[in-house]
Amino acid sequence: MTRIRLRIDFDGDRYVGHGRIELLELIGRHGSISKAAQAMNMSYKRAWYLIDGFNGMFREPLIERHHGGRGGGSATLTPFGERVVAEYRAMEAKALAVFAGPIGLLEEKLVKPPEASRKARQLAPRN
Repeated sequence: MTRIRLRIDFDGDRYVGHGRIELLELIGRHGSISKAAQAMNMSYKRAWYLIDGFNGMFREPLIERHHGGRGGGSATLTPFGERVVAEYRAMEAKALAVFAGPIGLLEEKLVKPPEASRKARQLAPRN
């Protein structure tokens, strides 16, 4: 499936990209940084580091962490975090719509992936 991935670079190391947005979405879905990290095959430490830096980029927080006791803590997206995710996904959809024609032209010129060609040869009847 063809898709467009955006990365919005502000300055220095500050950016919004598909990986950070996916991490936010998973935190929103799971209510946990740990579970979101697991879903992305990422260490909790790396996810926490990414979220901490991402959260610090804006005047408003993207997530709120709730320290827990016996069952552990939780994390939720703030309304601003939800809006960042929604706006990013809307920009992706608009970009895909704008570039659908040129992308279609490129797709038409793609060669078949080697694995698909190999499987086709294996399944083809032999004379």
